[in-house]
Amino acid sequence: MKYLLSSVCVVLIAANVFSQAPQVIETSPVSQSMVTAPNDPITITFDQPLNEATVTPNTFRVFGRWSGPMEGTYSFSAGSTVVKFTPVRNFFYGEWVRVGLSNGIQNTTGIPLTNGYGFNYWTKALPASLDLELVGQIDMRLPGEGQITCYGAYAGDVNDDEFSDLVVITEDSDDIRVLLHDGSNGYDPFIVIELPPVQGPSTNEGADFNNDGLIDMAIGSTWADQVNVLLGDAGTIFGSQMNYQTGEGVRGLAIADLNGDGWDDIVTANRAASTISILMNDGTGIFEPAVNIDSGFDGETSIAAVDLNDDGYVDLLVAAYDGNRLVSLLNDGTGNFTVFDSVITGGNPWMIAIGDVNGDGFVDVAVANSTSHNIAIVMTDGSGGLQFDRYYAVGDFPVAIDLGDIDGDGDLDFISSNFNGPNYILMENDGSGTFVNPRIYPSPFHAACATIHDRNNDGAMDISMIDEGEDVVLLYNNTLSLGDDGPVADMGLTLYPNPFNFIIYVSGTIIGPVRLELYDVNGRQLFSRYMGNSKQFDIGEIGLSEGIYIAKLFHNGNTQKIKMYKTSQN
Repeated sequence: MKYLLSSVCVVLIAANVFSQAPQVIETSPVSQSMVTAPNDPITITFDQPLNEATVTPNTFRVFGRWSGPMEGTYSFSAGSTVVKFTPVRNFFYGEWVRVGLSNGIQNTTGIPLTNGYGFNYWTKALPASLDLELVGQIDMRLPGEGQITCYGAYAGDVNDDEFSDLVVITEDSDDIRVLLHDGSNGYDPFIVIELPPVQGPSTNEGADFNNDGLIDMAIGSTWADQVNVLLGDAGTIFGSQMNYQTGEGVRGLAIADLNGDGWDDIVTANRAASTISILMNDGTGIFEPAVNIDSGFDGETSIAAVDLNDDGYVDLLVAAYDGNRLVSLLNDGTGNFTVFDSVITGGNPWMIAIGDVNGDGFVDVAVANSTSHNIAIVMTDGSGGLQFDRYYAVGDFPVAIDLGDIDGDGDLDFISSNFNGPNYILMENDGSGTFVNPRIYPSPFHAACATIHDRNNDGAMDISMIDEGEDVVLLYNNTLSLGDDGPVADMGLTLYPNPFNFIIYVSGTIIGPVRLELYDVNGRQLFSRYMGNSKQFDIGEIGLSEGIYIAKLFHNGNTQKIKMYKTSQN
């Protein structure tokens, strides 16, 4: 009888669990982490079994900020309580990834995931330098054209060739200028796409508004009360355009699924109107009329969307230019927001960037304070609370800020764009959230923004800087730096021939074992083997293509790195 009662209890408990909405109990990667390789899967663990048929590309959505909408395959384990998403291609190195689960996901009894679930993480960047090299400057004006005021750039892969392109936004010529990556280390001549006149396009972000697998863009209007939506087109890059009314003076813009329905929504910060506009996607890529709310402080200028209190709902962070404040607003899960906390940041905050700078698992905020000429770091506490950390002096009138793991050491560095410097200040994160070792990069006239992205797919974070006075894009390349397993020394050993084809020989005085490791430029190990009596390594078996490789030679506790060239010639 005791056994029968226990069985009945188990059945009743199970029935009670499955009569409740499923809950996410664990994610991998964890929110705000920075250690995930670009090809690693995403795993979500639920508290109960799911109806596997309800997990689809429309209910489990993944978007890389630069790589765009990510397709993948779904697999299930642990009695359908664990879902693994395996991407069909790599994310880009060092990019911000947005994962969104919609309320279309159901348990086995048909009960949906309440209001969905969203989180963010970074893919890892490979070890690199903080001393970047200027490798090019692109004039963004047409022949004979005057001032166009290039204000910002989106570095997404807009033509789906797995390279980071640049979409440059111009305030005074009311258009965007698209630089498609040439597959090498530069860009093809830009393509001009007209936008509605007399709006001053500026703030921008990429998304997939109609769930067709192509990058779309939303662009705010500095001088008007509009946000322009451009839908991606496989043939023309961007096809149809639609304008939606917001508050006046759109200076900031963010994109997220605010109500968990599986469709990207838009939220804008409207400095002139001192409001925030929320535009909800109707489920077709069309947006409903804006709902305008107030942050409680004047001059809303910059905005970011991220889960602040670990409930899976996307919250908001807003910088108020006239209020000199950063404000947190919490989402109830349906897209209704309530002001939770605020903190004084400094003189007229212009732009913000978000990421976990001190490694505590909570997102933090870097704020560009234009008139106090500094960057403020504000920490969040996991509940939506805000705590000012410290100021970092930068150049004159900083208007833009970007975060990224520029040196590939697993923490977020920042680069500030100082309008009147005119320069860019790059500061290194020492691993604790303290920024040190400033580096100055000059700008010709007015530094407008700097975008951190891996331009050449080598795993090292490059930077594209825009000067809005000269209307030029400055291309800075980073240098990959593979780590060593021991002290570096000139061992007196040589690898030959270089270029090589199938066999690599070793010459020099050898005492003891020698090991060769071979890496591609992305830092992936391709070969590792100890040398035999023949003093050679047969590389032919791994089928390398022509190109550049890094050889690491280990001998007597020392390490030597040699750049090697693979050729198809005998």
